[in-house]
Amino acid sequence: MINFSKRILILTMIGPLVLLLSNSAYAKVQKKRSRSDYERSILSLSITKAVPDPDSPWAIQNSDVAGHAGVVVADNLVLTQASVVSRAVYIQAQKVDDVSKIPMRVVFADYEANLAILAPVEGYSLGQTRILPLGPDIPVGSDVTVISIENERHLQLASMRILDVNVREATVGGTTVPMYSLGGQARSGCRSDLAVRDGLLIGICVGVVDQQPQIITSGIIAHFIADKHSADGYRGFGSFGATLLPVTSPWHRKTLGLEDGRGALRVAVINETSPFADCLSVDDVVLGIDQINVDHRGFFMHSQWGAVPLRNYIVTKYAGDPVAIRFQRKSEVKTCSRRLRRYSSSDYLVAGQTTEGPVSHMIFGGLIFRELNVDFLTMFGRDWQNNSPASLLFVYNYQNKPSLTRRREIVLANVLGDVFNAGYEKLAYLILDAVNGKRVSSLDEMRLQLKSGGVLREGMEFAQFDFKDGTQVVLPYAELDETHQRIARTYAVTDPNSFFKK
Repeated sequence: MINFSKRILILTMIGPLVLLLSNSAYAKVQKKRSRSDYERSILSLSITKAVPDPDSPWAIQNSDVAGHAGVVVADNLVLTQASVVSRAVYIQAQKVDDVSKIPMRVVFADYEANLAILAPVEGYSLGQTRILPLGPDIPVGSDVTVISIENERHLQLASMRILDVNVREATVGGTTVPMYSLGGQARSGCRSDLAVRDGLLIGICVGVVDQQPQIITSGIIAHFIADKHSADGYRGFGSFGATLLPVTSPWHRKTLGLEDGRGALRVAVINETSPFADCLSVDDVVLGIDQINVDHRGFFMHSQWGAVPLRNYIVTKYAGDPVAIRFQRKSEVKTCSRRLRRYSSSDYLVAGQTTEGPVSHMIFGGLIFRELNVDFLTMFGRDWQNNSPASLLFVYNYQNKPSLTRRREIVLANVLGDVFNAGYEKLAYLILDAVNGKRVSSLDEMRLQLKSGGVLREGMEFAQFDFKDGTQVVLPYAELDETHQRIARTYAVTDPNSFFKK
C-alpha cells in the first residue's frame, strides 16, 4: 500500500517480518521453500466458541471449529482471522503432523478489519516454528499459492492467480479494505487460508464471493500489525464517512460547474459521523485528497494495482491521521483538513456482529425484544441477506446509516407462548415504533419508558407496544413477576436479567 514501506520499517518487535521485504537476495532464496518449510510456519487452530442460541438469546451453545489456519508472524505470535476467534472460550494450536496441542489466547483482535493476533498461554511456547515474512502488495495477474489445513494433518497447496483488486467489507458490517479476487479452486469457504508468493505471506483469505476467493492484502495486514505495535496504541482504520460517486455525464458535470476532463467525485451522501460533515455538503465535488488527484472516474494510480478507487488511499491511513481534501462548490475550489475518525460498525443503525458477551435482549410478558443488528439477521441462516424478512432487509439495505447517537431499531423477535400473552403468540419479526405512546431507539430507552408508567384503562395499568406495520400489543403490568417466573421455568430462561423489571 502507499507509504507502507516507511511505516513498516520503524517496527522493532516484528523486524523479522518486514526488514526482509527489501532484501531481494532473501526473496530469491525463498522461492525454493518447500511444503515442509511452510509446515513450520502454518498452524492448525481448533476453537471452541460460546455461540448464542439464535432462538434463545439468553442461552449459548458450544461448537468446536477445527481446521482453521494461523501463521507465525513473530516470535510466539500467530496471525489469523478475527471472526474465527470471535466468542472463543478455548483455542488450541497444533503443528502439522504433531499430536501435541498448544493452548492459545487472543492477544489482540480488530473485528472490523477481521484480523487477530494469538499467543500461547503462560507456560507454553510455539517451540520450533519459523516466522513467515510478510511480503509487499503485488500486481494484478500475479500467480500465488493458497495454503489450507487439511484434516489437521497436512497442508493443501493450490495455485491461483490474482484477477482483480476490489474494496470489500472485511466482515459483515466491517471496515472496507482492498482484497484480491483470485481465480482457481479453493476449499469450501476459504476462511483463514494463507496466500503466499516467493516464500512471503501476501494475504489471508476471508471467504468466497461469486466463486472467487477473497484475500485481505498484505498492506492491510502490515497496517494492522504496525498499528498494534505503535507507541501510540492501536488507532484502527480511518473512515471518511461519505459516499463519493464519479460524475460522467457531460450535462451533470455542467450543472456542477466542472471543467471538461477534470477528475472529480461527487459527494452523494455525507454522514453525520464524518469528520468532514462540517465542511462538505451533498453535490460538492472532491478533486483530490492530500497529494492524490483523481481522474474522470474518481480513480488514482496505485503503484502496484494501477487505477483504483480513492478509498484505497483512505485505508492506508490510521484513525487520527490528518487528511486534507480539495473540493469544488459552485465553481469555487476550497480546501478542508480534518483528522479521520475510527471506523465502527456500532455507529450504524444496524450494527455489526457482537464479538463477546450476551446478546442484548429483553423479555416482557413472553415478548422477546432484540436490537436489529447482524447478530439477529444471521439467525436466518448463511444466506440471510436473501432469506431474512423483507421488512428487516429493507432497513438493513436502505436505511442503515451511521449516527452519532447510535440509535437502534427494536424488533419483536418472537413470543414465548403463555396464558398471559394469549392471542399474540404467533407474532414475530415486527419493528417497534413506540412504547406507551413514545418512540424509543434502544433497549435502554425502552426499559426506561416501560418503568415510567403505562396506559391506564378502567383502573388498570397496561403496557402498549405499537409496531410500524400497524400492529398493536397491549399487556397488563399486573402479575408480570409471576408470569416471568412461570415463563422462566417453562422455557429454561436461566438469566433473570433477561426479563423486564419494574
